[in-house]
Amino acid sequence: MTPQLSVQNIRAGFGGLLALDDVSITVRKGERVGLIGTNGAGKSTLFSVISGYVPAQSGQVCFEDVNITGMGVQRRVNLGLARTFQVPREFDQLSVLDNMMAAAPGQRGERLGSLFFSPGSVRRQEAEIEARARDLLGFLNLAKVAEVPAGALSGGQKKLLELGRLLMIKPGFIMLDEPFAGVNPVLVDELSRRIVDLNDQGITVLIIEHNLQALSDLVPRMYIMDRGKVLNEGTPDRVLSDERVREAYMGGAV
Repeated sequence: MTPQLSVQNIRAGFGGLLALDDVSITVRKGERVGLIGTNGAGKSTLFSVISGYVPAQSGQVCFEDVNITGMGVQRRVNLGLARTFQVPREFDQLSVLDNMMAAAPGQRGERLGSLFFSPGSVRRQEAEIEARARDLLGFLNLAKVAEVPAGALSGGQKKLLELGRLLMIKPGFIMLDEPFAGVNPVLVDELSRRIVDLNDQGITVLIIEHNLQALSDLVPRMYIMDRGKVLNEGTPDRVLSDERVREAYMGGAV
């Protein structure tokens, strides 16, 4: 079966520093796949190449059988490929609900002509967007804070909001960059359950995470990177028992 995402022989860097050196990974439709490695291993740079924020110097990225290597970020999003970032980027003065609604694409109310000549259409679409946002807040267990300024949320709630904003664009493939970082264990469990639920609904998930226990419980397959290269791939047990991984990841202490 053709992978939903195929990253082949990617090289990328900044100035004279090579951050990714001949990196290849594949993710099949409907999978949950983890990506681990120490700080500086190249994980977030790989996410940025896949999502279009950083250009590849060589190699190829294909998504849904389309070569997207030279595409911009928005075109990739339009294909259903979307990501979160390590630090949530909410509008802290806006309510949680307004943050969700702001993430919806293609809003007619953003066009001056629509406001003047088809205000009824704008209102109907806004009502549809609000209904979807409230449904997702319920799914994420954030309905009770819908009217709270997003800046007042806990770290874990902000990660849930970040996920919700991503879901407003109806992606088919999501990349989550350290979703459990700074999150208390109760909300780690909550996030994990929501990720599994989304995966069960047909959304493919690729996750960068340093919480190895939580990630191992969540994904059937993972990759590990070290110094810009993929070191190993397989089940969590297989990957984490590899002596090279133990040495590279925690000096043999994994």
